[in-house]
This record gives sequence, C-alpha cells and structure tokens, in this order.
Amino acid sequence: MDEDTLQDYLERVQDSNLKFSLGFGIGLHHAGLVESDRKIVEELFVNRKIQILVATSTLAWGVNTPTHLVVVKGTEFFDAKTHRYVDMPITDVLQMMGRAGRPQYDTSGIAVIFVQDEKKNFYKKFLYEPFPVESSLHMFLHDHLNAEVSVPHRA
Repeated sequence: MDEDTLQDYLERVQDSNLKFSLGFGIGLHHAGLVESDRKIVEELFVNRKIQILVATSTLAWGVNTPTHLVVVKGTEFFDAKTHRYVDMPITDVLQMMGRAGRPQYDTSGIAVIFVQDEKKNFYKKFLYEPFPVESSLHMFLHDHLNAEVSVPHRA
C-alpha cells in the first residue's frame, strides 16, 4: 500500500509495537491488543495490504484469514493453572494448518510445524498415515432414513 494509506492506518493504531512492525509491513495479532488494533491487522492481512502476520493460536479459531504459508512455532503453551508447558490439542494445530492454501483463495498452501524431536514422529504419523474409519451408521441407518421420510420438506 502507498505511504499515505499506511500513515492513515498507523494513526489509528494504539499499540506502539504494532505501529512499529506495521511500518515494515508485518502485522501482530494477539489477545493483548485492543479490539480496534486486532481488527485493523485482520483487515490489512485479509486485503493483502500486509503479507506477514505473526499471531498466537487464537487467530486460528473464529477469524477467516486464509494464507499461503503457515508456520507453527512449537506445539506447546504455558498453562498457568498447572505452571507447566502442555501440548496444544491436535485440533488447534490442524485448525492453524488449515489456514494454508484455501481452495477459494489459493491453488496451493504450505504448513510448517516446528516441534521438539521427540514429537516429530507423532506429527509425521498423524499427518501422513490415515486413521481407520470406524462407523456405526450401518446399525442406525434405518432411523436416519425414517427421520428424513417423516420430516415434511418444503419445495
């Protein structure tokens, strides 16, 4: 974006660190920002005014921010209740990775996960080997069919 547009955005930003990084085209997104600053960063990133966004895992849930490259730097977080680092739920990691290469926005995507050596094999196995499919649909298929038949459908 041009300098005047950038200056307009910078004047609205309250956080000094965010203001500094946006000057270089890098956005920051975390729970410590006021909502107006988070909205500015989301708008700039989604509209491709900035190409780099450094964010906590909270951005993965609830905000539609497709991207080409996602880098997950570590799969642990500090749990204040237990006073130790714990593993992120695998669903959170998958949600973050799912931001890369959305079909309606991009033709390909890249997700990079940095983990400790002892967790490397777990993630490789999880990502490259399929899980067995276990279904009980065959035992209840008649219930589902009857429910569809009995519900009046509008044209």
